[in-house]
Amino acid sequence: MSNKVSTPEFGPLHGVRVVFSALEIAGPFPAQMMAEWGAEVIWIEHTKYPDTIRVMKNYRELARRNLHSLSIDIFSEEGKKAFLKLMETTDIFIESSKGPAFKRRGMTDELLWEHNKSLVIVHLSGYGQYGEDQYINLPSYDHIAQAFSGYLVQNGDGDQPVPAFPYSGDYISGFMVLSSALAALHNAKRTGEGESVDVAMYEALLRVSHYYMIDYFNNGTLYPRTTKGKDPTQVGCGVYRCNDGCITMSWVGGPQIRRLLEVLDHTHILGTDEFPEGIPGIRADSSQGQILEDKLDAFFGEKTIDETLELLESMTIAATRVLTIPELESHPQYIARENIVEWDTLSGGKCKGSNIVPKFTKNPGQIWRSTPSRGMDTASILSDLGYSDQEIHALAEVGAVKLAD
Repeated sequence: MSNKVSTPEFGPLHGVRVVFSALEIAGPFPAQMMAEWGAEVIWIEHTKYPDTIRVMKNYRELARRNLHSLSIDIFSEEGKKAFLKLMETTDIFIESSKGPAFKRRGMTDELLWEHNKSLVIVHLSGYGQYGEDQYINLPSYDHIAQAFSGYLVQNGDGDQPVPAFPYSGDYISGFMVLSSALAALHNAKRTGEGESVDVAMYEALLRVSHYYMIDYFNNGTLYPRTTKGKDPTQVGCGVYRCNDGCITMSWVGGPQIRRLLEVLDHTHILGTDEFPEGIPGIRADSSQGQILEDKLDAFFGEKTIDETLELLESMTIAATRVLTIPELESHPQYIARENIVEWDTLSGGKCKGSNIVPKFTKNPGQIWRSTPSRGMDTASILSDLGYSDQEIHALAEVGAVKLAD
């Protein structure tokens, strides 16, 4: 009945086995990135209900490609035994739940290390594995973590804070899981000792939101939320409307400041105490901040995007058109780097989406499999662990595992 688990050999993570038990984005995303870099990644789904991402017909094909699906109830008596056997063959285990949920149900780090002392365990939750009880047991999603971390309040316009989409909290937390898991794996390979990593979503966002926040902690300065897509700290950094669409630029660097001030006929401010010659940027809260923003709005508003970008390029000022989603697929840079690709789905159709990133020169990643059906690889994985066909059927009969849909 069952065949062996088969993963092609490619990428820098070939030979690494990753198992994850998580829903939606933040937990699965780092595991799926590792699958695109060559790791063998097993996706644990419950026997009674599928991952909620499955209702997203197109996104699920991007978010779960290259995975093996194991449908198992890891907290049932028989399912737990099979799961612990699986841990003996695993390098990295990622779980996402409400605080120390695994510990509360007896699935402690110590138990897992009894079966594999070099196992890297990553716990992802909204508020962490320890702290105030009223928080650590709460559910959390992308915008919940954004709000609690101080990240959300810095985004929006005027009086209205707005979450940073699409799901920045999930993806930033996912990247934190990815980097910490690989760091811990490096150390485990070096020492033979495993690691337990506690990733709280709000802390991941707190770590990346200090650009503005650190001024408050050190001198009490609170910056206003952006207005019309402008950087609240720096003049000339943000979105500007031309007469046929929008561009964004970063007006940074001494020569660049002088060149654009010359075009705006505003060089008289240079050489003063507030704006010394060679100043690399002009603060938004300076005496000339709003005046210059008004000038920039008026200046760009009379030009086309192409005229504006040509001018800014001549002054070596970083700028680009604000691309719409329909423009991406036909953009020459996207075509040259093969950023948008198609792959076959399990149903025999096609899905189009982003290619593997980043681009490893010697050990490139690849898309080798579409999203598997729930339990598609249950029998193969259990067979690899030493279970006979009869034992696998027995596990399915008691509901400890679910075989292929």
